[in-house]
Amino acid sequence: MNEPNENPRRYKWPWFVLAMFLLGVVLAIVWMVFAVRKVEQERNFNAPVPSRPTR
Repeated sequence: MNEPNENPRRYKWPWFVLAMFLLGVVLAIVWMVFAVRKVEQERNFNAPVPSRPTR
């Protein structure tokens, strides 16, 4: 007779979950890179201008 585990069913949903998780991680990293660049630009813009010595 046929054994019940001869051809186990291969589920597709775990791959979709894994793909969505990895996509979320990549998007979070990209978002943080842009956020860090924005903060660095704001800090550089707001940095005090070095005063020139008067003669």
